Amino acid sequence: MKTQIKKVLILGSSLLMLSLLTGCDFTDYKTRIQRENDINNPTGNKSVCLRVGKVYEDMYPYTIHYVEGEIDPKEPYDKVKQNRRLNLKLSLYAKEGLFTEELVGHDGDKPLYRYNLTDEGRKYVDWWGGTNFCFGRVVVEKVTGVDDQLQGQRVIIFTYHLENVPNWIKNKDIYSLYKGYGGLEKAVLGERPVKGAHNYSISSDGRLSLIRARSGSYIL
Repeated sequence: MKTQIKKVLILGSSLLMLSLLTGCDFTDYKTRIQRENDINNPTGNKSVCLRVGKVYEDMYPYTIHYVEGEIDPKEPYDKVKQNRRLNLKLSLYAKEGLFTEELVGHDGDKPLYRYNLTDEGRKYVDWWGGTNFCFGRVVVEKVTGVDDQLQGQRVIIFTYHLENVPNWIKNKDIYSLYKGYGGLEKAVLGERPVKGAHNYSISSDGRLSLIRARSGSYIL
């Protein structure tokens, strides 16, 4: 009889622990992850920042130039490639009304354009490391998993959608340039939830300290 009671107690304890891990704990994680994103993004308009390029505030009005040579596909920071990307981004954002664009001359047969921020562009600009345009607020939908495979770390996986998404980022020519933000197309178009993750370190007493959140991402 005592053995049976002991088995029942063990089973009850196991079910309680399973409930804490899969039910209430996931709810707590959802609340925590939402709070962490909102702390990182108090205005609700800075979940993700897309880098235009290393053009700083005091460099405007900015006139483009051309760097000649062959693109080395093995070199991610190829100066020729980065120059072409910058010129392309300025042109695309100008078409969306974030920059003015003025033809000021030619370099041989290549046009030289001068760019300056519009009032609309200044609503979204951020100057960390150059010119970035920021937008959006993460809204957590549900926690889908917990990963403790890395020693001393925990990864909480969840799904979310973005609110406060401006029309300019819905231009495929723009969002397709940015590969460093997983699910950017889904996030800006809002067609279905996006998978995200928060990374934590685990202290000796089991407390979690945030290492990296979804909000506050700067994408090249």
